[in-house]
Amino acid sequence: MRSSKVFMALGALVLAVFVVACGGGEEADPQQAFLQSMVPHHRSAVDMAKVAETEARTEFVKNLASDITRTQTEEIGEMGQIHERLFNAPLKPDMGAHMALGLSAQEAGMNHMDGANTIRGEKPFDRAFVDEMVPHHEGATRMAEAVLAETDDRRLRNLGEGIIAAQKKEIAEMKRFREREYGGAAAAVPAEGSADG
Repeated sequence: MRSSKVFMALGALVLAVFVVACGGGEEADPQQAFLQSMVPHHRSAVDMAKVAETEARTEFVKNLASDITRTQTEEIGEMGQIHERLFNAPLKPDMGAHMALGLSAQEAGMNHMDGANTIRGEKPFDRAFVDEMVPHHEGATRMAEAVLAETDDRRLRNLGEGIIAAQKKEIAEMKRFREREYGGAAAAVPAEGSADG
C-alpha cells in the first residue's frame, strides 16, 4: 500500500514537472498576441513614415506619412493601455506573436519590418514607399481581422475596427496613386511559398 502511494506521488511529481516544462499546454491569448505583435508592426510603419517625411517628393506621400506617424503613434499608446487593463502587466512587444493569430510572417507583413532601411535613398522614393507600405498595411489589417474573431473586449474591437478602416482606405489611396504616377499596381503580400519581392 505504501509503495503504491510512493509510486503515485512520484507519478504526480513527474507530471507536474512535465506540465511546467511544457508551459501547461496553454495556448497564447490571441488578444495579447495581437497587441504584442502590432506594437512593433506599428513602430516599423512609423519609422518608414519618418523617412518619407524628409525624402518624399509628392504632397500625397508627405501627407500620408504625417498621418501614419500621428495615428499609429497614438494607437501604440492605446495598445499599451489595453494590455495593462486586460493582462495587468506592461506590454512586451513580440515580433513572433502573430503566429498565435494563425498568421505566417508573410501574412502579417512581418517581412516588411525593416522597411525604413529598405526605402531610404531609393529612387523614385515615393514609389518605393508605397510598394513597401501597401503589403505592410495589408498585414496589419489581417492581424486586426484575426483578433476581431477572438475578442469581445469593446475597446480592443474599436481599435481593430479602426485599424482596418483606416489602413484599407490608405491601401486604396496608395494603389490609385501608384497607378496614376507610375503606371502599375502596388506590390501586395506574396502568396506563401513565393519569392519575397
